[in-house]
Amino acid sequence: MLADKTREKYRVSDKDFTRERVLTFSIVAVSILRGHKFSLQNALNKVFAALGKLRLTPTNSAFCQARQKIDPKLFIRLHQAARDDFYQLYGQDGEVLTWRGHRVLAYDGTYINLPNSPQLREAFSLHRNQHNAECVQALAGVLYDVRNDIALGAQLGPDQAEKNFLLNDLWSATKPGDLIVMDRLFDDFVIIATAEKYARKVLVRCPTNSFAAVNEFRLSDDTERIVTIDLPTTGKTRKYVREHNLPESVKVRLMKFTLDTGEVEILLTTLCDRRRYPTAEFKEVYHWRWNGETFFDRVKNIFEVERFSGFSKTAIEQDFFGVIFLATLESILAKGPQSELAEQDRRRRNKTQAMVNRAVSYVSLVDRAVQLLADPRSDPEEVLDELRLLFKKDPTRNLKDRKFERKKLKHSARLRFHRYKKRINA
Repeated sequence: MLADKTREKYRVSDKDFTRERVLTFSIVAVSILRGHKFSLQNALNKVFAALGKLRLTPTNSAFCQARQKIDPKLFIRLHQAARDDFYQLYGQDGEVLTWRGHRVLAYDGTYINLPNSPQLREAFSLHRNQHNAECVQALAGVLYDVRNDIALGAQLGPDQAEKNFLLNDLWSATKPGDLIVMDRLFDDFVIIATAEKYARKVLVRCPTNSFAAVNEFRLSDDTERIVTIDLPTTGKTRKYVREHNLPESVKVRLMKFTLDTGEVEILLTTLCDRRRYPTAEFKEVYHWRWNGETFFDRVKNIFEVERFSGFSKTAIEQDFFGVIFLATLESILAKGPQSELAEQDRRRRNKTQAMVNRAVSYVSLVDRAVQLLADPRSDPEEVLDELRLLFKKDPTRNLKDRKFERKKLKHSARLRFHRYKKRINA
């Protein structure tokens, strides 16, 4: 049950949820989480059936009015609480995975398709395709712990420079010593200088046209070089760096790797100590960033974040941050069952690795969200025992180092998928 202090902090008005009604603060909040993937009325039927109050089930109209009284930041707070508990409890047991003493984080962004309503057109971004058809999209950014499968923070907003999410909204989730791994869009002096000032470390894949020192290194025969990159002489970057008192030059280490495809990849890092950080390890460290990509894949395709349960900005944010909370909670709860599956593989000497089936684990968690979070009659430990048992059912099996070619769909196939297969409203 959500505490009274939580209700008072995250209700929109002091007058909200003051009377004892069927749709209490806790029930509305859990209905938002439980209602994902279902039509509203079916979701409400399931919630009140789980509570043993089926005859009191309200209409979806009453629920839609009640949900407007809850600040979406409630679900951000729930996510932060789950995240912090993980690092505290697993940290005490020495089970938080790091690389050479650093948490390895990755930032990534993706576009989320939204229902086309007047309020969302104004709040987010309106895009047009080559056929002049309109669609509403939001930019979602996530900072992710790639070794522990935990989202540290997430943000949703209109189309903008992605570094704004990282520097303005998600930076507070990092701490000194963190290694932030980023793709080619983030070879940005502001990000590197900010990391240097605040004792964060970066590992960035450099695009073909990057800093002058990087371009010179690319053309050379060297496989590694330590250089200094300097603040540009003109432009917005120079103004921003001086306004925020950031360093105007940063020493970085450049490393050159040849991929299996024959492509040459250049990585830039502020970890310049060659003895402490062997060059050969950086290729694998950068590859861990793929775990963040798979997190987005789960959020979009298993958790179906784009199947929103409302058309208002409040409903969109509640659904999005609610899914991030559930995905993080599911990752934490899956760690015990995953360890048991790994131990079973070791005993049986299996060549493939059994992994918790995220489609099974997520649905199991959603099905028990009411008992876990809102039903005073339930014993949380019994619910958690059930979840641990269910999480081990029907595991998937992965062969180490397997690879799949990314399929490139033609425009007609993508259009058919978005029109007939993908649902953006439950």
